Amino acid sequence: MEDQQLTENIIKKVTLRFFRHYYKFRLRYEDQPVVAKYDLEGVGGIVADGYYSFKKPDGKTFAATFEATSKASIDEVIFKPDHRILTWDGLAISGMAMVLLAFFNYQNRFHALDNTKFGERLGLLAVAGVLVFGLFYLIAQNFRRYRYIYAVEQFKKYYADEQWVALGTDVFEGKNERYLRELKSQCVFNGIGLLTVDKNLDPKILITPSRHDIFLGKRQKVDFMSQQKFKEIAQKGQLDLLPNLFGWEKKDKSVLRHRKSAQAQVAVIAGSLALLAVIFTKELENPDFRLVDKEDFTENIAKSKSNTLSEPTTYLPDSSSMPKRKKSKTDESFWTLRSPKETTQVPAESVLADNNTRSVGTDEFTAKGGSEIVYDCSRFYNFDGKKYIVEVGELTDYKIATTTVQSIRGKGIFAAALLKSCFTEDKKGFLVYAGEIYNTAAEASKEMDGWVAANKLTKTEVRNWKIRAIEPILK
Repeated sequence: MEDQQLTENIIKKVTLRFFRHYYKFRLRYEDQPVVAKYDLEGVGGIVADGYYSFKKPDGKTFAATFEATSKASIDEVIFKPDHRILTWDGLAISGMAMVLLAFFNYQNRFHALDNTKFGERLGLLAVAGVLVFGLFYLIAQNFRRYRYIYAVEQFKKYYADEQWVALGTDVFEGKNERYLRELKSQCVFNGIGLLTVDKNLDPKILITPSRHDIFLGKRQKVDFMSQQKFKEIAQKGQLDLLPNLFGWEKKDKSVLRHRKSAQAQVAVIAGSLALLAVIFTKELENPDFRLVDKEDFTENIAKSKSNTLSEPTTYLPDSSSMPKRKKSKTDESFWTLRSPKETTQVPAESVLADNNTRSVGTDEFTAKGGSEIVYDCSRFYNFDGKKYIVEVGELTDYKIATTTVQSIRGKGIFAAALLKSCFTEDKKGFLVYAGEIYNTAAEASKEMDGWVAANKLTKTEVRNWKIRAIEPILK
């Protein structure tokens, strides 16, 4: 008995005998017969090496099936890397990644697309797709999904209450062989039982099957019949429609016939390409630059209706509207910019700037013989909300304000003065400030810290300086 060769037929008979003992205490109708068969076949190329069933008290049929494997049929239980489905999964993942990258770029315009950069964009996306595909392939190649085991995949194709894999002990050389470890892992994951049959024809349970349907009713029940009867029906032509209805290829008898389909991945790739086309179209509707043929451009210009229009005799220059200010008590007052030779009066609503500043139109008032340029308050009406200055102090005397401005400029820092009535109600005098007019208080504070760091000013000198918000008074 010890030298007996463990063939697949012997393993089938031992396993079927094991089933009778293993299930004899399960609740059943005593007056209903127990069905025990082996070598059965069903629609879709599904084969059951053994089948055991009986009626349960609730009237439903309990069925257990097994796949018997000897050393001669070891291909049924060793895993094979499924490079085909791994490649399709990688392409689908790459397609989705390219869509996400294209959409992110569309939102942020990192790479503008026009008719001169279409090939460049395709190249960038192709590089990104290859990198994602390579990274996915490297990481996922050892995932359970891509380790195809015929016996396990066949069990996924049909429903049975319990399913078993029965092995001869000589199928694997050692307990720690990687193919056996993977088989055990997939059996546990899919709720499949695993037992071995030794040379003494004694069965040993390694893993018991799950009592619950792990696939949550997604598998279909298959009507099994003997292989001989199945061949007879097939020869009569009664199964001709079944391959199309159930996706069964009758001629494929290889252990790879239960590999996963790639239809879902193909659909994802097609959808990704469609979305990329939509994103590209949206980007091309508003390109930053469009290259046109010189002859086409000349022809379009010649056909343009603008060629029939005469040149206008006058031009309206760009100009911002001038909002009205609230009247203040200082509106009728004037302050004077004096020089040794001559005195010129300018409106009180003014700002004192340096003589390098330029302005346009009536906004500029220059004192003859003076060294400063003075602007009225309308120059600040285009402020968008509050602005910020580094305030040196509030001064009421023009001479003191001028001296203070010149003193700060002598340290290599720009300085100027603003009339307070431009920004405050009923207040006379000037706001002397250093630096520019900033958009945020943080910018102003950073600039002031920079002067101290550059040794243009000491901490003592800026001790009383402060960041101040200004906003012109509008009606």
